[in-house]
Amino acid sequence: MTGKIDVDRFCTTRTNDPYWNESAWFSFSIPERGIHGMVYYFFRPNMKLLMGGPILWDGTGAHTWDCLYHDWHHIQPIPAGAEKFNFTSHTSLDVKVIEPHKKYHLRYDCNGFKMDLLWTAIAEPHHFLGMEIEATGASADNRMHFEQMGRVTGRLELHGKAFGVDSYALRDSSWGRRQIDSVTRGSYFWAIADEKTAFHAQTKGEGADQEVVGGFLTLDGKTVTLAAGNRVDTVMGKLTPDQFRLRLKDQRGRTADITARVFSHLMFNGFPRNQVVWSLLEADFGGGIKGWGDIQEFQPMEQFRRMVRGGTK
Repeated sequence: MTGKIDVDRFCTTRTNDPYWNESAWFSFSIPERGIHGMVYYFFRPNMKLLMGGPILWDGTGAHTWDCLYHDWHHIQPIPAGAEKFNFTSHTSLDVKVIEPHKKYHLRYDCNGFKMDLLWTAIAEPHHFLGMEIEATGASADNRMHFEQMGRVTGRLELHGKAFGVDSYALRDSSWGRRQIDSVTRGSYFWAIADEKTAFHAQTKGEGADQEVVGGFLTLDGKTVTLAAGNRVDTVMGKLTPDQFRLRLKDQRGRTADITARVFSHLMFNGFPRNQVVWSLLEADFGGGIKGWGDIQEFQPMEQFRRMVRGGTK
């Protein structure tokens, strides 16, 4: 699955570059309520920084100051003795490995928001370093990036109101030098209908027709790396596509023609000089098979600023 490396631990061949980055992300959602959330964090060990935390939103507010909850700290000390998936931050975020590469306990209790979730893998990690290379233009040397499908169960409580969580989910993790001033326009998105039917894709491009540059397709329970495909936006919203059509082809020649709608948006500003519009996604695989996931539309901040102010897109 992981060869000679343990992706649940910090990289053992880390360089001394200040931009060395170790990332981890877990998604969770209550799609019937339009609620989406995540635990997303970076270690910058050579800067002695931990960045990240939990975010929860439902489309009633799209910013840090009006979404359901936001505690994504840019500047935190790395806790003493921290491991990549075993630590407790000063914000109360607590991450623990229950079973390596398979089960993780995510907890948090601060400012009226409580989280107690179990994230459980339903498939092996899919390693695709090209995600990092295509997004940043960085070298492939000493880098790792994977996505893994799972299911998350548990409980959230926001200002005394409790929510049960039981949804399919994705996690990813990476290590390597990450300096992202050179990121160009693209998208990272996925959906899971069941353990046999899912996809994950990254696209790049400036227009309504973007090229697939990586990801995977799961059909009949078999996951295969993507070889080609494109996404065509069919209904464009103010800041992100509201609907699109996705055509995928994997390395075994299997194909999928998927339509999707996008809603419950969050303006995510965790990266300098980049804007991400992070949203819930509902995908129709055809034949009555539908699934849920999310979509992360990203582009340079200056380009995004021109777009929203009515200038050149």
